[in-house]
Amino acid sequence: MKLDCRPSGQSLARSRHGFGFTRCLAVMLAVSAVLVGAPGGARADSNWFQPDALPDDTRSREERKRQRELIRDALRSRLEPEFRSNVPYVSQATIDSLHIAIARYQAIIKAGDWSAIPDDRTLRLNDSGPAVRLLRHRLWMTGDLRSDPRRGRGFDSDVEEAVARFQMRHGLRLSGFVDIRTRRALNVPARERMQQLQTNLARVIELMKVNKDQRYVLVNVPAYQLQAVEAGRLAMTSGVIVGKPSRETPSVSAKIRGLNFFPYWRVPDSIATKDLIPQIRKDPSYFDKQHFSLLPTWGAKPFERSQINWGSPTVYKYKFRQDPGPHNALGVVRIDMPNKHIVYLHDTPLKQLFGSSARAFSSGCVRVERVLDLAGWLLQDVPDWNPLRVQITVAQGQPEDVKLKKPVPVHFVYVTAWATGKGFAHFRPDIYARDGVALEMSDNSEAPVPGSQAVTP
Repeated sequence: MKLDCRPSGQSLARSRHGFGFTRCLAVMLAVSAVLVGAPGGARADSNWFQPDALPDDTRSREERKRQRELIRDALRSRLEPEFRSNVPYVSQATIDSLHIAIARYQAIIKAGDWSAIPDDRTLRLNDSGPAVRLLRHRLWMTGDLRSDPRRGRGFDSDVEEAVARFQMRHGLRLSGFVDIRTRRALNVPARERMQQLQTNLARVIELMKVNKDQRYVLVNVPAYQLQAVEAGRLAMTSGVIVGKPSRETPSVSAKIRGLNFFPYWRVPDSIATKDLIPQIRKDPSYFDKQHFSLLPTWGAKPFERSQINWGSPTVYKYKFRQDPGPHNALGVVRIDMPNKHIVYLHDTPLKQLFGSSARAFSSGCVRVERVLDLAGWLLQDVPDWNPLRVQITVAQGQPEDVKLKKPVPVHFVYVTAWATGKGFAHFRPDIYARDGVALEMSDNSEAPVPGSQAVTP
């Protein structure tokens, strides 16, 4: 049996009869499982194949999760090149694309805007009804649905792909179906989206002054993205983790002056008071497991463990320090960028958090997914340093501080909407409510990610 999951030709014709890309991939997985499991490799009974059954309840939770991940990966690999930004957030190209996007949304508003998608249930492949018909038209108005919405009535493979496009443009978890977060973003009126575009056009124009620097680092906080820019072009990009809404990552302009490999983490008093001491009182073993020390003051000799009374209010007067190593909340490298907010870029041992679409988990500092690549880029002008030496330094595991030959500007900015190409609008939730309109706020309401509640900067 041969299945073709490409969304064109004969397979696309099949998909319009309820056999879309998602279902096709699921069937391929099921076929593989059956053939592998058949005794002696023999073909299973021909009556087993029921594409509408594919019973999730016969698979383990991990198997279902893996299948969803495969579907997301397949959708992402096909659609991401279309929406990948190849220019800096702050650029004339972005400004030009924003003007085109604003004109498109003005036309949508003039045509009467779109209707809200009703119903609280999840909409997915093979569904039908009034909500799906509204969804088709809604996705067509913003260019996510490429086929005429009048040519079909149900949630077919074209709609599945259109939903995935919409999710990519809005920084949502890629799935191809409409869950509560996707519906919430779909139902933001076009007038509010246009206002968001206009607000951010003004921001980007104001930020154009940063382009006077030959090299700089820019962190777009609500997009959870870092860009390293050189001569007006992207040198690299990376996902980042930013401050939770209760502890916002501030807008900052500073200069990166050096890097600290295998640093100590000197815990700020605010984090010690709000997070670390309550955590240790709840679980005293946390102090030793995470390799903390307690000091009377910075530079002093640490207390002996037996001298510490966690129930005493005096512990709030002391200083906490975490030893270097893979357990350290700063990871293997901290990027030194002195500023009045005492925030910085750094590594993290909690790599799994980068798999979340909403990544507002920190206490204000910014964790960088590709931090070693960033370190190599920052150190390229320092004699005897290159990406290979960065890797060797990390492998050796010894603390080392390196100063840049020339400081590199860094900017933490807040851009919740931009456009690419010929006006494809991208939106991100207004996580800190700075846009001034009633847009949807981000939440981390996906399944809790292990490590998201850890005590970190």
